[in-house]
Amino acid sequence: MGKLGWSAYQYYTSLPIEFYAACEGYIEKQTESAKLMRFASFRIAESMAGSKAIGNIERFWPMADDEKPKNVQPMNKEEYDAIINRHNIKVK
Repeated sequence: MGKLGWSAYQYYTSLPIEFYAACEGYIEKQTESAKLMRFASFRIAESMAGSKAIGNIERFWPMADDEKPKNVQPMNKEEYDAIINRHNIKVK
């Protein structure tokens, strides 16, 4: 189903924390792919134009910071239990 590669059954039976973890993994995969592409492009451009003309990799291809937002807190036990109770999920 979509970019995560999940089936509809996996999507509809997953817990919220499983879905968020899968999304985070997908984003990490895309970020690593972009960094690999950036590094390869930088090395090719550097070999063609020279390192002085290209400068550093951050100037050549700026990317967003890898830091996670500081205002997002991990889910605590009470929030987790509230979600489970709200959706009547039976956890073994």
